[in-house]
Amino acid sequence: MNIGVDVDGVLVELETFQLVHGARYYKKKYGYDVVDPAGFDVTDIFCCSEKERSRFWTRYFWKQVIASPSRENASSVLRQLQSDGHRIYIITGRAFVARRTFVGWGSRTFLKSWMRRRKIPYDGAYYCSEHHNSADKAKGCEILGIDIMVEDNAENIMALSEVTRVICFDAAYNRDCAGENIRRARDWTEVHALIEDILSYT
Repeated sequence: MNIGVDVDGVLVELETFQLVHGARYYKKKYGYDVVDPAGFDVTDIFCCSEKERSRFWTRYFWKQVIASPSRENASSVLRQLQSDGHRIYIITGRAFVARRTFVGWGSRTFLKSWMRRRKIPYDGAYYCSEHHNSADKAKGCEILGIDIMVEDNAENIMALSEVTRVICFDAAYNRDCAGENIRRARDWTEVHALIEDILSYT
């Protein structure tokens, strides 16, 4: 079985990072408070402009890329799945990864280094445009023959469910996601259990 795995929000816990660092940054720089703690992105959480979002990530992107821990049990579950004969593909639209520039190369290199240091196993990677994320991820799933995709972004989940089965990694911003091809997991232990359950019916 081919299993697709998103990075931010799935391998990396992003909600807390944005809330903690964003609360300090936006309060100090713009006087903004948290508007929607269940928002997917800082533009939703702090009701900031795209320019203000860009400035935040210019300051904190590399810290998030380098220092963020992986989610609990992500490494062990993926290693077990790989050991069981499944193929793991990273499918991500993280900022800059799809760009054919020095910054894009740096983003891909840091991601690979982060996964190596966190012992995240994978058989290949498909890098998606951050601006056409849903369409690119759906295309990646079709190209790689993905049987199950683990994703957290609500828009992506709905688009991906049209082309494959999706495990929705639970977050405040995706609680409304539901559908025939969508199952929900709160952590990596539940992801593993859902994959085993899906396998038992195929």
